[in-house]
Amino acid sequence: MDNPQIAKWNARYAGGRHTAAAEPIPLLTAAIADVPPGRALDLGCGTGPHAIRLAESGWQVDAVDGAAAGIELLLARAGRAGCRERIRAHVADLEADPPAFVIAEGAYDLIVDCFFLHRPLFTAVRRGVRPGGLLVAALHLPAPGAQRGHRYVLQPGELEKLVTGWGWTLLHSEERGPSEGASDHGLGVAEIVARRPQAAAARRETARPQSR
Repeated sequence: MDNPQIAKWNARYAGGRHTAAAEPIPLLTAAIADVPPGRALDLGCGTGPHAIRLAESGWQVDAVDGAAAGIELLLARAGRAGCRERIRAHVADLEADPPAFVIAEGAYDLIVDCFFLHRPLFTAVRRGVRPGGLLVAALHLPAPGAQRGHRYVLQPGELEKLVTGWGWTLLHSEERGPSEGASDHGLGVAEIVARRPQAAAARRETARPQSR
């Protein structure tokens, strides 16, 4: 069965809507400022502001979105920015079961998930980041005063609890309400930057013979 959310976004992109977000969120720019470029994954990439920023900074990027119209806009923008060769774009329904795009284990130095929430993906995201790699996420919270959210919004505290439960190091964690004048439908935002532990290094330390 076709995903109605993908059909909705295809119509928006094709109609010229949601194409103005040319800049990535400041969280991503700050998170990669001192990080050597590697391989990155941008989930729910849309028209590609985050994928393009990464590619411009020297990263090799897999950019994934279910909306083909969004991917077309991304590739056109990447071509104009001169970084098209560093982006591999994938049209795939990230909510499909079985997965239409498989996040390979330990494949990425960085995974970016901005405003795309599909909770079953979290397990694959956790496995997909290499030891020492980063997760950068910004996901919506319910509007203030809402009695309940829906499946595309987190509950307050949910993201931090999830990632600390993995045993990862939090480099940044913040929740805030809607921005005045922003087109976020009155939703809040949960942000996180987290590093996966250097598990291999820890095992080597444990395996060293103890001096007598």
